[in-house]
Amino acid sequence: MIENEFKVILTREQYETLLSFYKWDKVIEQTNYYYDTPVLTLSDRHITCRVRKIGEECFLQVKLPNGRDYSRIELEKKLGTQVPENISAELLNELAGTAAELPLPCVSLLGALSTTRGVKRFEGAEIDLDKSEYFGKTDYELEIEFTDEAAARAVLAQCAETAGLTVRGNVCEGKIRRFLEEYRKNGG
Repeated sequence: MIENEFKVILTREQYETLLSFYKWDKVIEQTNYYYDTPVLTLSDRHITCRVRKIGEECFLQVKLPNGRDYSRIELEKKLGTQVPENISAELLNELAGTAAELPLPCVSLLGALSTTRGVKRFEGAEIDLDKSEYFGKTDYELEIEFTDEAAARAVLAQCAETAGLTVRGNVCEGKIRRFLEEYRKNGG
């Protein structure tokens, strides 16, 4: 699947403004468990490997570059209910198939990021309003996933006007980059 999304980092006040402005279709509690090698081989290749746990279900997800700053190839496989400590190269390469330019290595768990996500669907676009916590830090993010770029830009403009956002470019650093920055600060 190709994932297209705009991302904007929010202040707590902007987050709260958007949270109260929309009637949310659903609110999800999820935890992303991030994986890489000890020298962060995947990160260096702009590849994300995570297990996302929602309720009791775990999903292995691999995100690969797709040539545009707001577009990624997202691959997913249901794992069951247990978060693994390690993920084999065989499993990763089976999931990635030919989408990965080079073979993927065995990876180990680095840590977790927990998110409360408000979801609001529009024709051709979806808002994911996130409050994330990791390594004692809290941040706020607006993601607009889309199949229709014009619809997504209209939703983004409404959010910008409502919450006083200044949008520069299409994408801020994603959760994995922010997580890894804190991971390194914490001795990882």
